Amino acid sequence: MKAAVEAEGYQRKRADDFWVNHNVIQDIPELICTSSVAICDLSDKNPNVFYEAGIAHTLGKEVILITQSMNDVPFDLRSLRCITFLNNQEGFDKLASDLLARLHFFGLIHKSMVATWWRFTRTKH
Repeated sequence: MKAAVEAEGYQRKRADDFWVNHNVIQDIPELICTSSVAICDLSDKNPNVFYEAGIAHTLGKEVILITQSMNDVPFDLRSLRCITFLNNQEGFDKLASDLLARLHFFGLIHKSMVATWWRFTRTKH
């Protein structure tokens, strides 16, 4: 997924990959503000991801929701389209393809647009 999106000219950025402010929670809105799109993995119902997706929606950013299971998507977000994927290589390959299709749909594949933010998919234990 990372390689496919970066091959299109995007940079993957996560708040925990850099240190601008003393508190990571301050870096998150700043990162989202400077991003073209937020790719949010709702798998495992991580409350931080829902918070970050809410910020991105509030700021009017394009948000692409991904999940391993629609059971992880709360009722009030199920009206939004989500890309579902399997937690294996075939699933990750399809996810990368689906993400690129969504980015093309939004018209966000441009070499000059380099700020992208997402949560990495996590393997379920």
